[in-house]
Amino acid sequence: MKHIGFLLHFYQPPTQDSEIVKKIDRECYRPLFQLLLDTGVEVTVNMNYSLTEQLAKYAPETLEIVSKLSGCTFTSSGAYHPILPLIPPEEVERQIELNDRGNLELIREVYHPEGIFPPEMALNMDTVRLLGSMGFRWTITDDVPWVYSHSEVPASWIPSVEGTGVFLRSNFWSNLISFHGGSGIEMVDRMVRDLHSWSGDGDSYVILAMDGETFGHHRDGAINSFLKPFFEQITSLERIRISSLDRILDEFPLKECAVPSGSWSTTSGDLDAGEPFPLWNNSSNRDHKTYWEFLNFVLMECRKSNPEGVADSVDKMLYSCPLWWASTSRESYSQVRRGILLVIEAALNGLSERALLDKVMELAGQIPAMARKDR
Repeated sequence: MKHIGFLLHFYQPPTQDSEIVKKIDRECYRPLFQLLLDTGVEVTVNMNYSLTEQLAKYAPETLEIVSKLSGCTFTSSGAYHPILPLIPPEEVERQIELNDRGNLELIREVYHPEGIFPPEMALNMDTVRLLGSMGFRWTITDDVPWVYSHSEVPASWIPSVEGTGVFLRSNFWSNLISFHGGSGIEMVDRMVRDLHSWSGDGDSYVILAMDGETFGHHRDGAINSFLKPFFEQITSLERIRISSLDRILDEFPLKECAVPSGSWSTTSGDLDAGEPFPLWNNSSNRDHKTYWEFLNFVLMECRKSNPEGVADSVDKMLYSCPLWWASTSRESYSQVRRGILLVIEAALNGLSERALLDKVMELAGQIPAMARKDR
């Protein structure tokens, strides 16, 4: 049997405008989840709680559809989309606990994750070990760092770290679908030919993963023009199926390996430069350096007072988007300042000493994005 693991990742930042969330819901979330419900296809779904709590406010009918997706399997993640290898282990655990508690309340019993989607597929060995210690059977990252370090991507076994499976997303096929989708039927036919060329007639698998917003929002009409015929074509074929990553983990053996650091945006050039997470912690990016100094100071001081609550701004401020928007060729300094404002809000909620608040403002003022204009 040829297995296609198809993972869709859904997320909106905690600073997103409500009207944009409603727009994306109309274009993407509601029709896409309705398609998954109607077809019963075994897709793996990640929804960060950052999005789920917004849908509860602005599109509760969509969450009702999600709560009926018994044919899909759900993953865990970090509630507010932090880059897990870049935050303290105790914050990783807290983000995951917030995510699972919130999603279980809103998505209900269909939410029982065995695997975990690290935001931006950013992983390193320490993070995999931590996720395994929390009871997750598998996690996922991109195959580019693997190819850079190990050469060929496995098709009949799964890399693992101390018993925790690490799926390797096919960067080639996932990005081909995301950015050059075309015909869903033709894409299936091309994939089937490639799978047989790659692994012969034996059992094998390939992992596809992409932003769910690709369909209907980033690519207008792609739910009906690509995704629906893609699912229908696979269903019509023999010895090939869309399988959850939970199922694939049960079908193929694990093999202990060193898993290289990286994300689904990391390139071989980044790895040549020793930058596994260049969009969020680039050593040559002064915005990144000063933002982390600012954020870590506020995090350390606020945690001393142990603020609680799923909606607390200290949890939300760890979201990855401001750092992404501060990256070369992506510069949107107004988006960076949204993140800075959220950190300041956390400081105002969690700190009372004037000297500490003065230090917060001093550190915020050192971030170059504070004085830059968007292009």
